[in-house]
Amino acid sequence: MLEIITVGVAQIKNSSSPSVLRTILGSCVGICLYDRVKKIGGMAHILLPVNQKVGSSPEKYANTAIPMLVKMLLHEGAKIEYLSAKITGGASMFKIGSNISLGQIGIRNIEQTKQELQKLGIAILVEDVGGNQGRVIDFYLEDGRMKVKAGGQEKIYYKV
Repeated sequence: MLEIITVGVAQIKNSSSPSVLRTILGSCVGICLYDRVKKIGGMAHILLPVNQKVGSSPEKYANTAIPMLVKMLLHEGAKIEYLSAKITGGASMFKIGSNISLGQIGIRNIEQTKQELQKLGIAILVEDVGGNQGRVIDFYLEDGRMKVKAGGQEKIYYKV
C-alpha cells in the first residue's frame, strides 16, 4: 500500500519511492521537485510570492520555500543536476477586480516560483497553472508522475 503524505498550506515535505505527496491548491502554488536517479522528491505548498517579514514562516513563500526544499532534497542525497520541477496551482479564486492585489495572488505566485527555479537552474517540465479552479495534486515518487484533478477532470503528467 502506498504511503500518502499530505502537504498542507505553507508546508514542505519530502520522501522517497513509493510515497505519494498530496495537496489541495487554489491560488497557492504547488512545486514538485524530483530527482529521477534517486527517486526522491518533495513538494512545497506556497501561499505567497515573497517573504518580507523577519520571523515569519519561510515555508509560506516562494522565495524562501523553494531553496529550503532544494536543500532538504540535497541533504537526502539528491543531485541538483538531476532535479526537475512540476508546478501547479495559482488559480484566480477570488472574483474581485484584477487591479486589486489579492485578485492577482495566483499569478504572482506562479511568476515568483518560476523566477526561483530559474535562479537555481532547475527546469520546469510541467506547468498546470492559472485558471479559476482549485486542484488536487498527487505526486508519485516511484516515477515522478503528477496527477492533477480539477473541475471533475483528471490529467496525468509523466515527463521526468
